[in-house]
Amino acid sequence: MSSQSYLKARASVMSGQLIDEDEFESLLHAPLPQLEGQFGLEGISDRGLSPAELNRTIERGLINQLMNELSILLRPLNGAARDSLIYWSRKFELYNLKALIRGKLNNLPYDLIRESLHILPSLISLPHEALLRTENVPELLRQLERTPYEAIARQARQVYEEKNESFSLDATIDLRYHAGLLKHAQSCDPEDQVPLLKLIGSLIDRQNLPWLLRYRLNYQLSPTETYYLMIPSGRHIHSELLKQLVNMQGMPQILEALPAPLDSRLADSDTIMAVELAMTEDLNHQARRCLQFSPSAVTRSLAYMMLREMDLRRVFAIIQGRVLTLDERLIRQAADLDREVTGV
Repeated sequence: MSSQSYLKARASVMSGQLIDEDEFESLLHAPLPQLEGQFGLEGISDRGLSPAELNRTIERGLINQLMNELSILLRPLNGAARDSLIYWSRKFELYNLKALIRGKLNNLPYDLIRESLHILPSLISLPHEALLRTENVPELLRQLERTPYEAIARQARQVYEEKNESFSLDATIDLRYHAGLLKHAQSCDPEDQVPLLKLIGSLIDRQNLPWLLRYRLNYQLSPTETYYLMIPSGRHIHSELLKQLVNMQGMPQILEALPAPLDSRLADSDTIMAVELAMTEDLNHQARRCLQFSPSAVTRSLAYMMLREMDLRRVFAIIQGRVLTLDERLIRQAADLDREVTGV
């Protein structure tokens, strides 16, 4: 009980770091040195970095800040609740895995692949040096089967050996990651399990719907191929509904078939990007409710981490655009600064 109370209090205090829309407007126009200093990126605009180096440096700095905050929330946790929060953070090491795979597929030099990798806490880090020394993608994935990423690696290797192309491999990694997130939540105590699954279900809805639209409408995948690339345990978009949606022919028909409240929230969306932004805002809304009201301390902690990551993604777009002296209109679009805010 004491650890639950402490963690709820800690998450509540940390929620003061979340950025509201007025603050984002201020960040857009703040002096660049002040903006860099606020997010641990002092002097980045004076280093003469190439655009690629700049992107990596900004992203690394913001991810490191997020990992430092995660470590604070992990301290009072143990057991399945702790494992669930750690597993959520493994998504950042999957960026490294995909970079390693792309490098191997394109025969990039060792040093170039290595330079593209994020340095993450040992708690979630892959054995980068050993993986870099592998000869090809199947060997890389076999090596990965000896790590906590075993389930992801085994399925990815099977898919790669069957199809030998990167699209299915990337989709499988994402699919297995979200399946693992659900599995960890299902192992938690009952008082944590129900609210955690609702929050993760909203995250899965946010992933599934844009994927479904892209796979069916842009990539012209068959209904069967699309369905098997979906995560069948969303909060509003469950497996039976997915079976119906993948057989529909156009976006208006798909959006009209969604249950409340998604149908009304997406009614004015006319592009996949608009759907993605609306689903992100819906996830933001659900996470804010969890952070404020959930009886589960680990759910509040995960909600905070999700919201903080969303904020830092927008900060990344602002700092990147400011350093590269991009047009303000482009920065506003990249940082989603003209969104309509939904109340909690």
